[in-house]
Amino acid sequence: MRKDFEFVIECARTCGKEDARAESLHTLTTKMSYIDGFLRGGKLTQKQATQQVKDLYKAWKETNKAIDLE
Repeated sequence: MRKDFEFVIECARTCGKEDARAESLHTLTTKMSYIDGFLRGGKLTQKQATQQVKDLYKAWKETNKAIDLE
């Protein structure tokens, strides 16, 4: 899921860290909303949704660390 946050890293280079963090958080919440919708719609099991949220959160944390390094 790291590719979901590639734009955020580019944003950190051009827009600044604060804007990149805001975009990162927006991306995280949007993706989590999709996962919730798929779970409620029966397209994902609880186990699948949990794993996707964990993977997404891990990618988000890595992205925020990368933003700090920019």
